Amino acid sequence: MNEFQINQNFIMGMSGQAVFMFAMLFLLWMMFRANTLAHERGSNLIQKILGTAISGSVLLFNLGAWNAFPAFFNNWAYSLSQLDSLSVGGQRFVDQVGATGYVDGGLIPSDPVSIVFWLGITIALFLGIWTAPQPKE
Repeated sequence: MNEFQINQNFIMGMSGQAVFMFAMLFLLWMMFRANTLAHERGSNLIQKILGTAISGSVLLFNLGAWNAFPAFFNNWAYSLSQLDSLSVGGQRFVDQVGATGYVDGGLIPSDPVSIVFWLGITIALFLGIWTAPQPKE
């Protein structure tokens, strides 16, 4: 494989990853919208348990998609670094990313800002579910 083919493969993969990420963010918005409706209309214990399970699943999917991007760029740079000759731009990309091997995204963000961001979303989502009033008669 040459540099052009590696770049094309990763750009195509990144397009699919971006679409998946937007879908996951849309689902996260839907969970917050469900919280708003639960506060307006009330929710019983079963609805709160189901909301927690579904919201937790959406959060895990979002974390996986969020953490896939840094791994994606690392793996792209590592693939380029394995070539015998690189363009100047390709070499700058490899040097900037500093990839030393292939990595998986995982569920725990690698930077502290992302950890605080997702922790805040998690707390807001679950607090919204469990502080909803009982259904109005």
